[in-house]
Amino acid sequence: MENTEWLNWVAGGLAIAIFIGGMLMMFTTVWTTKKK
Repeated sequence: MENTEWLNWVAGGLAIAIFIGGMLMMFTTVWTTKKK
């Protein structure tokens, strides 16, 4: 089993997690500002 494949999975997972986190933060910010 190659180590590079595992590193690719970890990097991909982190990128997706950061992307989803950023989208959620943007969505919550827009939603809270619209509510006021």
